[in-house]
Amino acid sequence: MVPQKELEEIKQIGFQFNRYSHLDTVKYINDDTWNVVCKNTNSNKFSVYSAFITLMNIPTIRVILQRADVQVDPQELIDNKVNPETLPTYPATTLRSILLYALEEALLTESYEIRPEHLFISFFKVFPVLQKLLQTNNSSLEVLREIVRYNSRILKKRNSTNLLNPNIPYYRKGGIGDSWVYGYTYILSHFSKDLNKEVAKAKDVFGIGHDNSLEALIATLGKINNKNALLIGDPGTGKSSLILGVAQKINRGDVPVQIKNKRIIQLDLNALIAHSSKPDQNMEELISKAMNELAQAGDVILFIDELQELLPTKAGESGHSVAGIMLPYILGGKFPIVGTVNSSDYKKYFYSNESLRQSFTNIEVEEVTLDDALYILETKINILESNFNCYITFPALIASVELAHRYIKERKLPSSAVQTIEAACSWAQANNIDVLRAEHVAKAISIQKKMNITPITTEETTDLMKLEENIRKRVIGQDVAVSTVVDALRRARADIRSPNKPIGSYLFMGPTGVGKTYISEVVCQEFFGKEQKMIRVDMSEYQEIKSVDKFLGSSDAFGQSSISLIDKIKKNPHTVVLFDEIEKAHPQILDLFLQIFDEGRLTSNMGETVDFTNAIIICTSNIGSKMLLDTLQESNSIWEEAKSKALIELNHSLKPELLNRFDKVIVFQPHGIENLNKITILLLNELSERLTSKGFVLKWTDQIPMLIANKAQVPGMGARPLKRYIQDNIEGKIAQEIITGELKSGDEILIRESWIM
Repeated sequence: MVPQKELEEIKQIGFQFNRYSHLDTVKYINDDTWNVVCKNTNSNKFSVYSAFITLMNIPTIRVILQRADVQVDPQELIDNKVNPETLPTYPATTLRSILLYALEEALLTESYEIRPEHLFISFFKVFPVLQKLLQTNNSSLEVLREIVRYNSRILKKRNSTNLLNPNIPYYRKGGIGDSWVYGYTYILSHFSKDLNKEVAKAKDVFGIGHDNSLEALIATLGKINNKNALLIGDPGTGKSSLILGVAQKINRGDVPVQIKNKRIIQLDLNALIAHSSKPDQNMEELISKAMNELAQAGDVILFIDELQELLPTKAGESGHSVAGIMLPYILGGKFPIVGTVNSSDYKKYFYSNESLRQSFTNIEVEEVTLDDALYILETKINILESNFNCYITFPALIASVELAHRYIKERKLPSSAVQTIEAACSWAQANNIDVLRAEHVAKAISIQKKMNITPITTEETTDLMKLEENIRKRVIGQDVAVSTVVDALRRARADIRSPNKPIGSYLFMGPTGVGKTYISEVVCQEFFGKEQKMIRVDMSEYQEIKSVDKFLGSSDAFGQSSISLIDKIKKNPHTVVLFDEIEKAHPQILDLFLQIFDEGRLTSNMGETVDFTNAIIICTSNIGSKMLLDTLQESNSIWEEAKSKALIELNHSLKPELLNRFDKVIVFQPHGIENLNKITILLLNELSERLTSKGFVLKWTDQIPMLIANKAQVPGMGARPLKRYIQDNIEGKIAQEIITGELKSGDEILIRESWIM
């Protein structure tokens, strides 16, 4: 009807009436759609409202609304002003335009006829009142369109599996004489499985989203020489699905003659090791016989998942001896081999083996698009609903793809989305939820990732509004820093920030002891949770360029000798990352921050990409501290003047391209005696809480905090001397009296002035 090239153009730029007005739409309308049109046409006029009501009562359309999680009842229509005035009656001649819109929907939803659902969703495109109805239900035209597309695929699949249809290719199911026809591999069958038989039983569609890679793999397998292929990609991209897609095509006969009727046999390494451990079996002899079977069969493609397990270097780590025996057969080229390997393992184990690398054609398996990931989830609806006894809405599927892509960075699509929808279904089943919605998916990820991405509740709104107040109670005298960070946290929770950058990136500068590190700890606890620990990196440990391995992970083939920043952020991606005293690090190491700030990610030495988009990045610096203190001690000096001088020194010390990447540079003001007094009260309250847990009651008079502040104050040292003073003069005295028995559980302790004076 419409060429594929033009169909793609319609998807990109929309439907152009002039180009398709010549089409006789009548030819493409099925009987059910004709019934709706005729039923609602009277006296040469077509009633859109009555047609809409008629369509809503059709069972297939009610299912579409249910899948979209759109509740449309009579009261809902009244509330949203859906009536004969907003959906008017038109002359019958306008039907041509309406049916052209329905034709567009048929094209976009992979249908070869205009069904009632296409007419139904075309109304939502044309009439604003129906668009508003979708918005009030947190849905969209695209969601309805995707459900209709899903139904079209089911219908197409149902028709394509009709055994009486002579136009449908034969699906190979296996049989009692298959080994006579397809080659005899008796020994290999003990530690392998036939993927052609596996996919013949499966209901899934394999290789979705990897059309180019699939074509490259089939082309490689059909060559005369060098027929081995290596599928390289990050975890979760669908490398194994690609070989299953080839098996599915072979079963359908949809492959070149060179690989027609081939069998794809997957080697089970664990079963091989187990089988060879039997008393009457010799591993080398067993493998030799199996490989000879493969060579003689002439119709087998050997598939080895995680091929690096058969390399001597990796085998040495794993402790098995299969590699040395198998490798000559892999390099021999007597039968085609397809292997998979993760990107990081390829660099780690294949780079040093030139002959092995030359034996394979590399095929990169990229992460699938969000649309393809959604299509893959759609193919799993039936099995998920059957397994978890839970009805799955399309908003839940879409949320699984989008949230997995955004928050689950350790795996790629489609695997991350599949794991997410399964986790959400499992959570729903455990909580007796019958219908899985988008908010349930968000809840499941929130639990898994230990961060809140669900819609903001009334209670949480109150907490977010009080967040600044709560932090200010604990962080004294740095109101600008507190306000700046809290604003970023609110933007993140409202989900209006850039998703490709960290929540916020800040540079805190100022003298020691003014709270630069402390505010990072408080923010981490108040926003991410009391049990959450921030990641602290002392940049004085990175003064030499060779220390970059501690930052990005070791490239040593025998593993890492220490835990790197990459390891820490992979384990705990939702936190505050504090880079302390960044001016002490090597300049080339500081250049790595550009990637973090610009792209929200960092690439390790092993090729892994680690996500920083759900973290707050805080860097501290003592640059300008001396100038800040000296200027404030001058007579008639003001804070703005002191801050300007410190910022000038900062600009001379760090590269402009680095400074320009920070969301804000904040200069911390040195503490005066009033702030030190407030901090002393906080420290005494903390001590009181610790003593209360031991059964003691701590009290002090109003003048005690000021006495401590005056006594402990050291110019330029901030609040740290206060902690040491309280520890030495108060905690020490109390500990002594507890040990000597002068104080017993339940006693009241009064801080004495003599302890301070």
